[in-house]
Amino acid sequence: MSILASRKTVLGLAAVALAQTAVLAYMVIDRIQLLRTGREIVLSIVPVDPRDFFRGEYVRLDYPAAQLALVPADGVPLKRNDMLYVTLERSAQGGDWRPVAVSRTLKREDNPDRIVLKARSLWDAAMYDRWRGAAVRYGIERYFVRQGDGPKLEALARDRKMAVLVAVDDAGTAAIKGLIIDGKLQYEEPLL
Repeated sequence: MSILASRKTVLGLAAVALAQTAVLAYMVIDRIQLLRTGREIVLSIVPVDPRDFFRGEYVRLDYPAAQLALVPADGVPLKRNDMLYVTLERSAQGGDWRPVAVSRTLKREDNPDRIVLKARSLWDAAMYDRWRGAAVRYGIERYFVRQGDGPKLEALARDRKMAVLVAVDDAGTAAIKGLIIDGKLQYEEPLL
């Protein structure tokens, strides 16, 4: 192999490594930016306690706001994994957030008591008709915790003593910022 071919190979490998590093850096910076600057809301939860062999123990979170009695007004039947935008409205008492509208396109909300979250549908139209509603996922259904903390957090959630602090950006992307227990932020997501 000539020196020129060897240099091209090294340069090619270096370019690939640099591109991979840039993609990973973008993902980390994007998440940090969301957690720092995203609008904060608090959602009630309904958890399950599974484990992931590679990442450890986590609390699986479900939200009352993920069960919709709404569908997009465009009349197109839902398919599993459709991208949706769910408008949530804070209750009059200033507590929980409930879904009030669903759209296939992002609609800006100027009302401080409303916020739009990006979601994916879990059911198709046939399931919607059967259950008279749709279920969605917001991408904030898992929160990884220290080994042994999962059952304790699950019990707190069952007793309605736990909620989730969520950061939401202008595109509707949500990220868990922390867990609130008895009204106080107890578990906070580290930025790095």
